[in-house]
Amino acid sequence: MTAAPDVPVLTDREVGLARLVSHGLVAPADVAPEDVVRRLGAVQAQDLPGALVAVGLRRAAGAAGLREAFDEARVVRTWPMRGTLHLVPAEELRPWLAVLGPRTAASVAARRRALGVDEVLDAARGTALAALRHGPQPRERLHAAWEEAGLLGVPGRAYHLMFALHLEATLCLGPLTGDARDQLVVPVADWLPVPVTGDAGPAAPGDAGPAAPGDEGVPPVVVRWLRRYLRGHGPVSLDDAARWSALPKSVVRAAAAGLDDVVAVHDRRGRELWCAPEVLEELPRAARRAAGVFLLPSFDEFVLGYGDRSHVLAEDRAARIVPGGNGVFRPVVVAGGRIVGTWGRRRRAAGDELVLEPFEELSPARRRAAERAFARLPALP
Repeated sequence: MTAAPDVPVLTDREVGLARLVSHGLVAPADVAPEDVVRRLGAVQAQDLPGALVAVGLRRAAGAAGLREAFDEARVVRTWPMRGTLHLVPAEELRPWLAVLGPRTAASVAARRRALGVDEVLDAARGTALAALRHGPQPRERLHAAWEEAGLLGVPGRAYHLMFALHLEATLCLGPLTGDARDQLVVPVADWLPVPVTGDAGPAAPGDAGPAAPGDEGVPPVVVRWLRRYLRGHGPVSLDDAARWSALPKSVVRAAAAGLDDVVAVHDRRGRELWCAPEVLEELPRAARRAAGVFLLPSFDEFVLGYGDRSHVLAEDRAARIVPGGNGVFRPVVVAGGRIVGTWGRRRRAAGDELVLEPFEELSPARRRAAERAFARLPALP
C-alpha cells in the first residue's frame, strides 16, 4: 500500500460523490444481501429496520431475499466492535470476535464487575442454551429463563449477560421475527456449525481475498476487513478505519501495508485518504448520478462509518442529525454528495408521506427527486 507521487486531490464534494459510488448506492449491483455486508465489512444495525433498508438500497433486488439471508444463516447480527450491533457475514463472526471480543469485554469490565456478570455467566450460558434447545427464541424468553433461575435481580444485568455471551460467540441474533423488526437468538454452535478454518471466507465483490499474516503478526481477518472497509467506504483515512474497527492505529497501519488494491488521494486540506482505484475511474462517469438525491435510513454507514464526517456534513449541522447528542442518528437526505437534511415519514390512510427537514431550502427539482427516492425505498421483508 503506497501512495503515488502524483496523488489526486479531491474536493469535499468529490469525496462525497466517490463515497456514494464505493457504497454501491449509485449503481446498486445484482448481488446477494451478504455480499453487500461483505463489501462494507459490516453494516451498522442498532436499528434493525434501518439496517435492512440500508442493505436493500445497495442491491438491485432491493429487499427481495433479505429474510432468506437471515433465515438461512448467511447474515447474522452481533456486537463485533465498539459495543455496537452490526450485521456481519456469517463466516466472519468467529474470527472477528476472536480478535475484537476480548477488547470489547475489557472496555466494559468495570461495568460487568459492578453488575456481577462474571459470577453468574456460566449459569447464564447453560440456562440460555437449554432454553434454545427447542429452536430460536426472542431475547425476552432468555431474560425470563434467567429470571426464573434467579440470575437477574440487578438492573442492567440481563443486557450485559446477553452482550457477554455474544462477545464470546456463544450466541448471536439470527432469523428475523415476523415483522422484521427484531431477530431471534440462536446458539452459534448450532446456527453456524462449521467453524471457519484457515481464517478464510468468501470474497466480497472486488475483494482480493484473505491475506497471510505479515511480519507484524496481523491476523488475516483484520487485513481482510480493512481491505473491505477501505474499498467499501473510501475515500477514507486510516484513522477512521481504526475508529471503525476499534483497533489500535498501529495494527491498522500494519494491516494496510499489505494491501495492493487501494490507492491514495488527498483532500483539499492535505489529508491522506484511501479508496478502490476503480472508484476513481468510475467517478467521472457516475458523478451526475451520484450528485442526485438519496434518502438514507437512520444509522446508515454513509454517516456512521466515519469518525470524520466533515467532507459530507458541515460541522454546524452535525447536531441536526443527532438531536440532543443522544446517539440516535436520524435518517438523512444526501444531495450533491453532502448531507443536506433529515427526513421522516407521516402515516396516512392513503399511504405514507415523505416529511423533509432540510438544513436550507431545497430546490423544486431536488424535492421531486426526494419524492422519487422515497417511492423507491425498499420495504421491510
